[in-house]
Amino acid sequence: MNEPGMGLGFRPGIHHAGWADGTRPFRLTLSPLHPKVWSRVMRRQPILAVTLLMLVPALQAGCQPTKAKDAAAKPAAPAKVEKMPGEADLTTITLTSEAEVRLRLKTAPIESKDVIRTRLIGGEVVIPPGRALIVAAPIAGTLYAPPDGLPSPGMPVKKGQIIFNLVPLLSAEARTTFATTRVEATGQIEQAEKQLAQAKLVLDRTERLRQQNLGGAGAVEDARSGFEVAQATLRAATTRRDAIDQAIKGAEGGTIPSLPIAAEGGGILRNLHVAPGQKVAAGAILFDVIDLDPVHVRVALYVGDLSKIDDSRLAEVGGLTDAPGMATRPAKRVTDPPSGDPIAATVDLFFEVSNKDVALRPGQRVGVTLPLKGTKAGLVVPRAALLRDVDGGTWVYEALDKHKYARRRVRVESVVGDVASLTAGPKPGVNVVTDGAAELFGVEFGGGK
Repeated sequence: MNEPGMGLGFRPGIHHAGWADGTRPFRLTLSPLHPKVWSRVMRRQPILAVTLLMLVPALQAGCQPTKAKDAAAKPAAPAKVEKMPGEADLTTITLTSEAEVRLRLKTAPIESKDVIRTRLIGGEVVIPPGRALIVAAPIAGTLYAPPDGLPSPGMPVKKGQIIFNLVPLLSAEARTTFATTRVEATGQIEQAEKQLAQAKLVLDRTERLRQQNLGGAGAVEDARSGFEVAQATLRAATTRRDAIDQAIKGAEGGTIPSLPIAAEGGGILRNLHVAPGQKVAAGAILFDVIDLDPVHVRVALYVGDLSKIDDSRLAEVGGLTDAPGMATRPAKRVTDPPSGDPIAATVDLFFEVSNKDVALRPGQRVGVTLPLKGTKAGLVVPRAALLRDVDGGTWVYEALDKHKYARRRVRVESVVGDVASLTAGPKPGVNVVTDGAAELFGVEFGGGK
């Protein structure tokens, strides 16, 4: 007969708890028997003892909860943000000391001082007076293109460049004129020879008097100059007679040498009024050349503002829609033929602008910044500190703490030389980056290192 607890091999006391409230896992606690009792079980019921030894570890492992299940059942704590980033933090850059040295940044303070007053007015590019050269045919003839080809309108030409070759047309009257002209040329040669002989006698006499100390050195120089003038006159008369003889010879043989028609000044070939192979009369306009360096800019100014213009300072010429701070060209006031518009109550002012790159064309509309008399107080920042984004906004970089810079928006009113006048921006005394501002802009937006 088994003793109490022998059938299970354990003491009767069993502690358990589980699913009573529907939430806690089941727990089973088993206490081992006394060693003497266990030895009796092994002798009398060995199969049952072995089976219990194999099942008890599995029961204990299944009934006891694990740490992983407890951790999974426990909810995670919500995330906590210590400090929300502000809008100003989005435009702030912090550099390392090595990066700051590599960028070679320099700063300058924003100042509050008097600045030059200006006014932006539209203008028109015009050709300066006397810079449009019109070339006409000296005599009647037939036009031919030069050996190197006829230039097209709009192409640059040099002074002395041959544009056409003109073959004269000789009529009966022209032949008579040639004969009369040759007689005149022959008479001019004879007259020049006599003048040369007379000048030679005067030069010889003054040199002899000088050698005898009876005359001065000035008289000798005057005589020598007269002799040289007589020689030049004789050479010119001889050349003219030879040219007439060649023309007469060509007319008699049916071959007349062509007369080159060249550009009288350098510039742009604006228009060709004739074509190769065309017969033209004497005085017919052949082509015209314009010189576009420099050009003039005409500004129609209201008569009430005429007394406000400061003529002692240079104006600035730029694009008609350019924002303040864009590249401009200096322009000085010049005096062109006066003009105006009585209906619009305006008078025309003219300014001369360098145009070596031929970027300004006649008739082009431009923006002219006119300097006004007097000054006004305002914020002033170096022009090198200004940056412009793709949307046209203007910015500067303010130097904050060590190695820290913040991009600030500014509003530019005008730019005069290397200084920009602001209507809105940081306070006076704030240091802004001048050298290296563009590099900071690239670092902020990922375009630099």
